Amino acid sequence: MRIFYFLSLLSIPLFFSSACTDAQRERLEVTPMAYGSVDQMHLVCDEYLWDKSPIGDSIRQYFEALYPITPQPEPILDLRHVESREFNKVLKTHRSIVILADLSEEEEAGTALVRKVLGPKKVKKAFTDPSYRIMVQKNRWAKDQTVIFWFAPDRQSLFETVCRDYQKVINILHEKDTEKLVKQVYFSGQTEEVEADIRQGLNLSLSVPKGYKIAHQDSVACWLRKETNKVSSNIFIYSIENPGPNTLSPDSLKAIRNRLTKDYFSSWQEGSYMQIDDVNLPTYYEKIDFGEREALQARGIWFMANDFMGGPFVTYLIPDPDRNRIILLDGFIHAPGQKKRPEMRKLDVIFSTFALKTKE
Repeated sequence: MRIFYFLSLLSIPLFFSSACTDAQRERLEVTPMAYGSVDQMHLVCDEYLWDKSPIGDSIRQYFEALYPITPQPEPILDLRHVESREFNKVLKTHRSIVILADLSEEEEAGTALVRKVLGPKKVKKAFTDPSYRIMVQKNRWAKDQTVIFWFAPDRQSLFETVCRDYQKVINILHEKDTEKLVKQVYFSGQTEEVEADIRQGLNLSLSVPKGYKIAHQDSVACWLRKETNKVSSNIFIYSIENPGPNTLSPDSLKAIRNRLTKDYFSSWQEGSYMQIDDVNLPTYYEKIDFGEREALQARGIWFMANDFMGGPFVTYLIPDPDRNRIILLDGFIHAPGQKKRPEMRKLDVIFSTFALKTKE
C-alpha cells in the first residue's frame, strides 16, 4: 500500500506536466528582466522589407537620423535589424523592440508573428481601418520592456505608415527611455545643499543629482560641475537682468553665451576661453515650450579658443517676467573619445526639473 501511495505521488507532476498547454507553461515561467541600454532599438522584420527596400531605407533614414548636435555623428537611436526567423527567445527579452509586418504576406515569419499577436478581429481592423497601424505592449516577453507592433494590409500601406508615423514610434521609445534615464541620473539621490543654494541665490529650482558640485557662484550666476575619469559634465545658470526686447533671438543668444563663457570658462592654457563653434557645424535654434513659458533653445558645439578642447552644448533662454529677467540655462560636456549623446540626454533629464519660484 505504501508503494502504491509513493507511485501515485510520482504520477501527479507527470500528469500535471502533460496536461499543461503551451500557454499555461508560458505563464508559469519566470519573466526575465529586459536587457539593453537607453536609446537602443531592435527592429524585427522579414528580410524583403529591410534589404534594398524603400521601407528599410526609410526606417534607416528616420531612426538613424543624427542627434542634434555632437562633434562626431551620432544617431538618435542605435538601431539593430533582426531578421524575423532569427527572432529567438533571447532577442525577445530586449527592452525596446519594433516588429514590422506586411499582413498580406502570410507565409513570412514576421507576418505570422504579428497576425498571431493581433488575433483575427484586430487583423480585420487593420485591413478596414487606415488609422490602425500601431499596437504597443508593455512587458510582453520581459519586465521593463516596450514592444511596438507596426503593420499594414499591404506593402504600399506599410511604406506610407512608416513615412507618416515614424515620429510617433520614436516618441514612444524615447518616453520609456527617459523613464530609465531618470532612474539612472538620480540613482544615488540628489544634492540638497546645492539645490538650496540655487533656490536662495537665483530664485529657481533644479533637481541636482549627486556628484555635482558648485564650481563657482555669485549674485547672478551658478556653475555646477561633475567630473569623472571620462566625462566632465557642466551646468551653468545665469540671470540676465532687465533684458532688451530682442533678447529671445538666435543672434542675441549667441552673443550672450559667447560673452558669458568668455568671462566664466577657460582651460589651464593662458588666454583660453570658451566660444560657440558654428563654423564646423551649424547651431540649431528652436522656440520650445519650457514649462508654461516659451523659451529659445540652441544646440551646437563649443570650442576653447587658444586651446584644443570642445564638445556639445545646449542652451535655453527662459523668460521670467515676474522678476523682469531672462534665465540662461546651459549645459555642456567635455568627453574626449566618448559618445556624447548619452551625456547630453542626461542633461536634458536634469533640465526637465527646472522651475522658476513664484514671486510672493
